[in-house]
Amino acid sequence: MYSIENPWIKEREATLCTWKFDYNRGYVGNTSVSLLNDFMCLSERQIVDYARMIKACGFTGIQAMDICAAWRASGSPENVHDKLKMLADACHANGLNFTLWCWAAEFSGHGWTEPFAVYRNKEPGRPAFEDPEVLAVFEKYYGIYAEMAPYCDRVIAHFFDPGNLSDTESIIFFLKLFTEKFRAANPLVKIGVDTWGCPGDYPEKLVAAGLKDVMLMELPFLPAWREEGKRARFRQGVKDIGCGLGVWGWYTADMEIDQLATMTVNNRVLKHVLNTVRDQGDSVMTPEYWSETDSYHILNFFSLYAAGHLLANPDDDPDRLLFDSALAITGNANDAKALTYVLEVIRDARSGNTWDTYWWTSPGYVLKTQNPNDILPRANEAITRLETLIQLPEPSGGIPFPLKRNQLYRLMLPHLHQIRQYSEFCRDLANIEEQKALGADANTLQKLVDELDCEIPEYNCVTGLWGQPEAREAYQRCERFCKENGLKAPERSPSVKFKFKRRIVDRLEVAQRAFKDRLSVDPMFYEGGLAGPEFTQRIMDELFEEGVLGKDENGRYYLTAWQDLRFDFSY
Repeated sequence: MYSIENPWIKEREATLCTWKFDYNRGYVGNTSVSLLNDFMCLSERQIVDYARMIKACGFTGIQAMDICAAWRASGSPENVHDKLKMLADACHANGLNFTLWCWAAEFSGHGWTEPFAVYRNKEPGRPAFEDPEVLAVFEKYYGIYAEMAPYCDRVIAHFFDPGNLSDTESIIFFLKLFTEKFRAANPLVKIGVDTWGCPGDYPEKLVAAGLKDVMLMELPFLPAWREEGKRARFRQGVKDIGCGLGVWGWYTADMEIDQLATMTVNNRVLKHVLNTVRDQGDSVMTPEYWSETDSYHILNFFSLYAAGHLLANPDDDPDRLLFDSALAITGNANDAKALTYVLEVIRDARSGNTWDTYWWTSPGYVLKTQNPNDILPRANEAITRLETLIQLPEPSGGIPFPLKRNQLYRLMLPHLHQIRQYSEFCRDLANIEEQKALGADANTLQKLVDELDCEIPEYNCVTGLWGQPEAREAYQRCERFCKENGLKAPERSPSVKFKFKRRIVDRLEVAQRAFKDRLSVDPMFYEGGLAGPEFTQRIMDELFEEGVLGKDENGRYYLTAWQDLRFDFSY
């Protein structure tokens, strides 16, 4: 029924997330990460190959995120826009559309210092847009974004995250202002608004506002969209007013790198999610547009290949698509079989077959349920096969690709080592649990726990603010076991503690730069403790003991050298 020529979703785009690999969310530096596949470090020639790669994945366009975090990490909006203009030109030269996605109500933070960023009316209860200071900052930043308008086929406004605008009236007002800015520079540009992070009734309110010339975009699988009947109701409202329907797919093809960054292979997860969404709402209305995340860039190719083709034909075979993606890289069937083996190990160790096995808060999450007897021998074999591929000369066949194949394989290798080391941890923890079941006393168990290796290195991989996924899960599982059995969890190594201290200080320095006065923060200010609450508290206390942090009368922490940051500005 469906095919690339007769697709389920007519417009399919990969969303290029512009978080910098070595400057996580604009908060935390990471000097160890490889920048080989960081989009903002690609040359013009590599950007052309990136566009061609996306086209080979079955997409009809690329959506690029324009955010102040990227501006800070790369120096300026002009620097980022010059890269995005190269990408837009490469898209258009290769028959792809180019979409710009903009933080429509976030012009500060993430390393970007904007002292005049005001989002709320000074008079309580009054709409934000009635305050001249609020209006001025929106005018300024919409003008910066609109510099890209002549290069865009579509622009998408992202209003609801992280929550700076709270009243519907102002969101509608600023959406109209946003639209006016872009259409003044490009009368043909299409407008969309995504509903990420919006309160439960906001999509219906946007529909009720009658935004006939705007595409309204739902989310695929986040909790708010799993409410029975919600998707069908939303689509009925969109259908009734006659505006466009899109889907802003996030997390499904890739894990956003500011959180739990890692290489995943999500061909089966995508099949599950896309078909579930189709079942939930296509009887009312089928989306004309769908984007899928590209956050890890280039290493995410294998999931993107599945995404682009499954969006065209959701009945396609995800396992055949995985082999086809490997063949597109290797150029020959024998090497493609070896690479597919490697990819299947990464998939089974980190993603599994459904959203429940892939998503880290789900009870079926693969890192919580992994069987080391299955993964460990396969991980060892995958490392052997990948090391063999690394030694091969660059193939003459295959698709245009931004990196040499050897570089791609070498970037994949540390991920296999992390998978193997975590599987060894799972095996060793299972042995300790077995000893407990056989009646081992506390002293024996404590000795075994002390010998347990919980540390999974980051190597040169991108690491999110919540930590490396296997390392995070290993510590949490070990700590849970110790707590349940009255044991002392092993201390983290000095090098791990030092790295975490450096990231906490980085994060606090970024926060302080936006304030003229001393900033004090809650002990759990670093990601709300998502990187590990007890560990975060211990590190904050150690930094206080070392004199790096001070503590105010309310027990809140601050940088003792906070005045060193008072001259920072961004624009």
